[in-house]
Amino acid sequence: MKYDTILFDLDGTLLYTLEDLTDSINHTLAEYGLPTHPIENVRRFVGNGLKMLVVRALPDGENYDKFDQFFTDFVDYYNNHNRIKTKPYNGVLETTKELSEMGVKMAIVTNKGQTASNSLLDDFFKPYINIVIGDDGSHKRKPNPEPINLALEALDIKDKSSVLYVGDSDVDAATAINSGLDYILCTYGFRDMEDLKEFSPVAFIDSINKIKEYL
Repeated sequence: MKYDTILFDLDGTLLYTLEDLTDSINHTLAEYGLPTHPIENVRRFVGNGLKMLVVRALPDGENYDKFDQFFTDFVDYYNNHNRIKTKPYNGVLETTKELSEMGVKMAIVTNKGQTASNSLLDDFFKPYINIVIGDDGSHKRKPNPEPINLALEALDIKDKSSVLYVGDSDVDAATAINSGLDYILCTYGFRDMEDLKEFSPVAFIDSINKIKEYL
């Protein structure tokens, strides 16, 4: 195999999380008497972590005078409601099982908060994926390479030429480029080909099980 290690993005790549994110941000907006957003707007807000989702969703962004409390309330609500409509994309569970049985090492690298990431890892991906690097506030977020390097360290991988990164967004493409990794972009996630056409991945795939064709 050319690639014996795969690092996955989470939202939009492995898990369909958009409805729970939309419901959680709209619940918090409504609690504060602020206008809510249709799901297609929230699709454009995600990709850079929960804080940036809040910045984009608030009318005044980070200048909102109750921003810190709003953000805390949103995160608390989402952490308790992040498995209502969230589900793996078709073929994800089967593919990660097959990859594990092939001896491929895997980890998840996401800008989602570490608490939510841990619970989703437990619910959907163990024992085939056991490592998730989320946003715990102690390191920089994607597209900075720091979380990628943390995942590789956790997997005890030193040769980046054998590592493939899989994501669904411009943030993921930039993450892979900044980290010196080959990458695949999924077109079924939170971005479509129009958003991704400027990038040159190993492949664009419309189904997660097609990863195996490029190993």
